[in-house]
Amino acid sequence: MQQYATHIYRNGVILTMDSRCSVVSCLAVNGETILAAGSEQDVAAFRNAATETVDLQGRTMLPGFYDAHSHFMRAGMYNRYYLDLNPYPIGDIRTHDDIRRKVRAALEKLPEGEWLLCSGYDDTAVAEARHFTLAELDELAPRHPLFLRHISGHLALCNSRAFAAAGIDRRTPNPAGGVFRRNGDGGLTGLVEEPAAMEMVLHAAPQMTEEKWLGAVERATADYVAKGVTTAHDGGVTTAMWQNYMTAHARGMLKNRVQLLPKHGQYDFSLAPTSRCGTTLTADGMLSMGAVKLFQDGSLQGYTGYLTNPYHVPPADGTGDLWRGYAIYPLHELISIVTDYHRKGWQVAIHGNGDAGIDDILTAYEAAQKDYPRADARHLVIHCQTAREDQLDRIARLGVVPSFFAVHTYYWGDRHRDIFLGEDRAVRIDPLRSALERHIPFTCHNDTSVTPIDPLLSVWSAVNRLTSSGRVLGPAQRIPVLDALKSITIWGAYQFHEERTKGSLEPGKLADMVVLGENPLTVAPETLKDIPITATIVGNRLVYGSLAG
Repeated sequence: MQQYATHIYRNGVILTMDSRCSVVSCLAVNGETILAAGSEQDVAAFRNAATETVDLQGRTMLPGFYDAHSHFMRAGMYNRYYLDLNPYPIGDIRTHDDIRRKVRAALEKLPEGEWLLCSGYDDTAVAEARHFTLAELDELAPRHPLFLRHISGHLALCNSRAFAAAGIDRRTPNPAGGVFRRNGDGGLTGLVEEPAAMEMVLHAAPQMTEEKWLGAVERATADYVAKGVTTAHDGGVTTAMWQNYMTAHARGMLKNRVQLLPKHGQYDFSLAPTSRCGTTLTADGMLSMGAVKLFQDGSLQGYTGYLTNPYHVPPADGTGDLWRGYAIYPLHELISIVTDYHRKGWQVAIHGNGDAGIDDILTAYEAAQKDYPRADARHLVIHCQTAREDQLDRIARLGVVPSFFAVHTYYWGDRHRDIFLGEDRAVRIDPLRSALERHIPFTCHNDTSVTPIDPLLSVWSAVNRLTSSGRVLGPAQRIPVLDALKSITIWGAYQFHEERTKGSLEPGKLADMVVLGENPLTVAPETLKDIPITATIVGNRLVYGSLAG
């Protein structure tokens, strides 16, 4: 029986991102499913008296942007409930005094003893280029517990009130995979490293309620669709978050689709209906199952990324000139964890920034495949920041998908070159060209809430590799615009086994689209990040912007 289009989008520049990267002018859609993509003549057979015609007026349509890695619900939480201490160019913080000013203004509104939670703090982005001392934190907030979450998400600063509320003192041992930094006398410095230690402090802070979680979803979904994201990811969902996602969905709060990645150690796997990544969890396809999320190291800009060779400029906390960061798990333990998930059919996504951490991750994947061979597992290295050429060879051989944090070149590129890695290693962060030459399908992401959700900024970074000071970092690793667009569309869907339903505008796939004010293939490359999002469409439903002229 002939299917007719409920909608025909016409008179546009439609970049389908199919295997031939076809560019067409019309798209026929029935309900939430694409019927045809082509010329006016190609879609004419799908038109009847009830078909609604949408004139794109020459604008550019692409598959909706695919967020390859972020923390959707927590991004909404930080943006809605935490004090914003983001530095330039994300925010307006440039000095310690800027932070003091914002914190003191916020504390004036809080009753004595209430917690002040802050996010976006970055010690190397301020003029002082150092952390606050514990004494400075206590002076800043003498009557309130204070928690400054580092922009990387892998560090925090806490004052004495926060430590006391959590029952943490100089005698408290470091948790597995986390560190309470101490001075030469064994006293706490205020610096807390990695989620295992940070969560021990936050356990004493006011906990997220259902109302607050739902408020976080409301904020996140508004932020994401405004940037053209039709499928988002939540890389590390706890049991509580899972339950609140189901509530948010039942209340019709989601505007974009979200894939949920259970967090190892913090998720009740009896809730998981399947281990198959990409399986829809709701009848309307708004929620789907993702990979299991683990961490094997931390952040390069927090000195917790695990490197083979020492950091270029050692940290100023007395750890020594040969400091290389550290692994979250001993290698034998990581292999055991990964093998168990792999054996059960799970896709695994592991955070790895430093090349030593990436070595461990690839060794674990290799061991799991050796013991339990499985075709097309598509295990992931999340961030893959300092991957060496030999590691990319292993990635290609193992069929692993790297998801690169390409906007690192913009936000931290200058500091990677001058402080953390030195010139030789810094020019190779996010080695997209090297991956492309090996025919590795890769993705690019914003790691929101670490940086704001903005897929076009990822494209701009992949193409230009400009730092925030305007310098090019590693011109040999720049890639063409079309390949950068693949990293946020069809390769994004491939990464999580969703390429049969998403990622390109082809018959049978979901009608998830974004409409841009300009064509990214024809604008000057340095202006890619400035292209306006004029409409975001999920399942053929307008969720942001306007389709009118």
